[in-house]
Amino acid sequence: MQYTRREKYLMFGCVHVLQQIVKMDNGKELNTSEGIELKVEDVMGSHIEDPITFWGQAIELIEDLLKISTALTEICPFAAKVFGDPAPEKIYGGLYSEDQCWYRCKLKKMMTNEKWLMTYVDYGNSEALNKSCIVELPEDMQYPGLASRFRLWGLQIPHNQDVTPFEQGRRFLASLVNDKIIQVNHRDTAQDGAFLVDAQSDALDVGQEVLKKGFAEKCKTASVHNNEGIKSNLVPLISGRNAEGFQGLGIGSQKMKNTLDSRNDQLGSEPKGRVDNVEYCRDLRMNRGITLVRSLERKISGQCRTGQKLNMVKMQHDQKLLEDQNEKLRAKNSKYLQNCNVLEGQIKHQQQELKKMEEKLKQHQETELKLVDKLKHAVETKLKSLTNNVEKLRLVRCEFKENHFGDDLSEAVKVITEGCLCMLRSMKNLEDTWNEYNSAQETLQACNSVDDVHILIDKRNEVRSSLYAAAEEFISEVEKLPIKDRVHVLKALASSLDAAYGPYEVEHNSSEVFEQFFEWRDSKLQEFNNIKHRTDSSLQLLSEWFSNAMKFFDLNSSVSLTSMEVINDVDVILDQAEQDVCKELEISTTQKDDADMKIIHSAFNKVMQEIIKEQDLLLVIQNKYEASVQFKEQVGQWLNLYPSVEDLLSIKRSVKNLKAQLRWKLVEKNNLEDLGSYDQVRIQEMKEEIHRLRDDIYEEICREQREYEKLGDVVHNWFPELPLLYPEAAIKTYMQSAGLLTDSLERDLFDPEPMKELSSKRPLVCSEIKSQKILLKGYSVDTATEAKMIDRAAQYHKAWSVLKEESGLLPVLYLLACKSEPVTYVMVPFYPGWCLKTVQATKPLTSEELCKVMQGVAVGLQTLHNSSIVHGALHPHNVFAVNRERGIVGDFDFTKSADQRNIATWMVADKLELVAPEVRNGQAAVPASDVFAYGCLLLWLNFPKNNLKTNSDGTPDVSELSIDPKMLSLVSRMICYNPDDRLRVDQLLEEDGFLKIKTPDSIQEETKTSASDEIVVNNVFANETKSELLDEGST
Repeated sequence: MQYTRREKYLMFGCVHVLQQIVKMDNGKELNTSEGIELKVEDVMGSHIEDPITFWGQAIELIEDLLKISTALTEICPFAAKVFGDPAPEKIYGGLYSEDQCWYRCKLKKMMTNEKWLMTYVDYGNSEALNKSCIVELPEDMQYPGLASRFRLWGLQIPHNQDVTPFEQGRRFLASLVNDKIIQVNHRDTAQDGAFLVDAQSDALDVGQEVLKKGFAEKCKTASVHNNEGIKSNLVPLISGRNAEGFQGLGIGSQKMKNTLDSRNDQLGSEPKGRVDNVEYCRDLRMNRGITLVRSLERKISGQCRTGQKLNMVKMQHDQKLLEDQNEKLRAKNSKYLQNCNVLEGQIKHQQQELKKMEEKLKQHQETELKLVDKLKHAVETKLKSLTNNVEKLRLVRCEFKENHFGDDLSEAVKVITEGCLCMLRSMKNLEDTWNEYNSAQETLQACNSVDDVHILIDKRNEVRSSLYAAAEEFISEVEKLPIKDRVHVLKALASSLDAAYGPYEVEHNSSEVFEQFFEWRDSKLQEFNNIKHRTDSSLQLLSEWFSNAMKFFDLNSSVSLTSMEVINDVDVILDQAEQDVCKELEISTTQKDDADMKIIHSAFNKVMQEIIKEQDLLLVIQNKYEASVQFKEQVGQWLNLYPSVEDLLSIKRSVKNLKAQLRWKLVEKNNLEDLGSYDQVRIQEMKEEIHRLRDDIYEEICREQREYEKLGDVVHNWFPELPLLYPEAAIKTYMQSAGLLTDSLERDLFDPEPMKELSSKRPLVCSEIKSQKILLKGYSVDTATEAKMIDRAAQYHKAWSVLKEESGLLPVLYLLACKSEPVTYVMVPFYPGWCLKTVQATKPLTSEELCKVMQGVAVGLQTLHNSSIVHGALHPHNVFAVNRERGIVGDFDFTKSADQRNIATWMVADKLELVAPEVRNGQAAVPASDVFAYGCLLLWLNFPKNNLKTNSDGTPDVSELSIDPKMLSLVSRMICYNPDDRLRVDQLLEEDGFLKIKTPDSIQEETKTSASDEIVVNNVFANETKSELLDEGST
């Protein structure tokens, strides 16, 4: 049985204490040579440092050493790992590698960041431990180690000793000291703190034994043993501050502390109190011996109890074996019963088989009778079978197509290999030159220096001329090729092969596919032709036999044939003919096996890949041809001509002149009105002239926009350097704002009608230009906000420009900046009284009108979503039913993001909230958030009288609504909680039951035109304009 270090120490300590009790030793002896009382103690050797130095613990401390080990076993597995580098003065818990037990240790040396050399302070040995094997210890375990360092008195290690004698000396000393109880007599203390002692182990003088073996030598200079030197050895082992650390181990540790204190008192006192001390030590040792004996008794009684448990476990094990044997017997019995049942089943099966055999015997007898009957008609049967097969073969040959062996594929391979059009030489030159031209244009576009731009322009013009020549060469070469005919041939070929073989699959076939196909086809044709030839030969022999038989049986024939010549080999001829005909029928009608089909389909896939590859090449050639023709036509006018911005500047000068005239007329009119007495006719004439000037200015601005569009196209396609060369034209500003931002329009040029009652937060004016009502919405901006506003407005305008009037969006006409204050105005058409809120409050839409309007709104959302724009402000005040037949989505606050717009307080329809649940939960607004608002608007429009409630998750409660099941399913997929589960707008427009909602009662009610109703209409219109036009989500 293996014992750990702590168990060994406990047993040795108990035995020694019992011996000491018997001897009644007081633990001290007299140095007879000097008459000085020396300290004598029993030590348990634990570690050998060198041939004359070892570590050990006093026997009195072994019990507390065991308590320390027990405490470490409970603390260390759950203690925190060491964080960072260990402190040299701190004590930690270390996992000893030999017995996997925990001991106190202290840092001796840092080896690596993860591995440290630690010294076990209670035993003296050292070991390299990984960081993971070291844990922190609490404060009550932070006290000095229990192991002491001893050195043999009067000996030293020879200076010239080699490594081998040194190790042998360590092993020799270990055999005398390690794990043994030795008696040490303290002589002095060395400078390094080691105790200089005489040691005896088993009546042997350890020092003399080491000296005899030659592992050490006597010191050349003897130490002086005086009273002061001896007293230096009598210093308490654990004193002062360090002794307080023992308080954490409870009663046993306190006993050890008292023992140490008593030893210190004995060592530091004079001999006069010797008798009392001897009695005290005897009682102390007696108590400790009794304690250790009781510990051993408990351990032995524990082992006895363990033996009883083992006997009980053995009895349980035997009982278990008996139960297992009984279970096996029951299993065997069950198996025997099953075998009996199987045997009974087999007997029944054999009886059934016997009946079947009897039935088969009857069938064989009947078959034998039939065969006897057939033998009577053998010739008739054989000829009948042959004639039937010949008749089938004749039909098969008439209907049989050579395509059975891939003739169409063979022809297709010839078409794609012999008439294939390859890459044109001029096209490669055209692509290279075109790339060079694009690079030159990009360089010009990125240039910001007027000094460098002219050099880049010359280089671009040179490349453009080369591109023009390359395009001419390419066009000329393409026009000589039968591209259109080739396209038709390939299209027809692909269509016929697709009909014959089905859709093709993309395969990474090798170039040997066609060779394998032709080898297979030639082999199959050869085999089929051979069989066909054999069939013809066999039938020809049969025909000759019938001819001879006919002549033989013709008595009037002059041909003389013997019966043997006629009858000879007739069976062989018939059998051969039957065999060959059947073989040809089999080959002609049997489906191809997997190997044949794999070869055919590989060839088909390869042919289709080559066809598609050539079609792609032809498409590229056609596209490049059209692009080259277009380039040649468009660039031809600019080869010797440079664009001018003079027309644009002229229009700007005209606008400036007209604005000056307008201002002058306004001043003149105001002066006349200030006089008090003025001619009404003159004033009216001046108003008409001012109105005409405003229209003229707007007309010139429209001309300016058209000129900007032309120049923008020229800059984008041909001359990117124009904005740099003509900064006064402000072409770059126009292009960045998608043509919206203009400095020619000013707020003062209009005849604005302030709408203060509708706008309490920002400027809002209404005006009319060329009989069109427009609205100017002002937004306070700084530099950063203005840039974002222009960018968002440009994206909105680009989305609208794709379909324009069919886009379903309210167009943004212009952006104009105010020169006197940091305000930017958005100019949009004005539709007073046509928002959904007003329309539903005055005269609700009919079902047909609602369908048209909401389809237009859905188209508007689709236009925005296709351009990756989230509206975020879809509510009844911002959706317009123009003329009650066209629905459009209003613009939004371009100074705010979609998230900021979506959390506005007016995102409601009466009491129904239109903000999607994910936005209320702090997530970003997505296109599905607009779909949620759209679905809520549908519910609000179709159920205006219902007080729609909201579920706990933020979705409308439709459980109490009387609604068509199909439409309920559609709306539920728009207002569901998870945005990923909602319909997209394009999916919504494709739904069959879209907007065909059956409401429980008609929403078409006559509206009384009373004065009170007019007040309600006016109030609704005021709310509409506030919500729709006054900055959705502004503060």
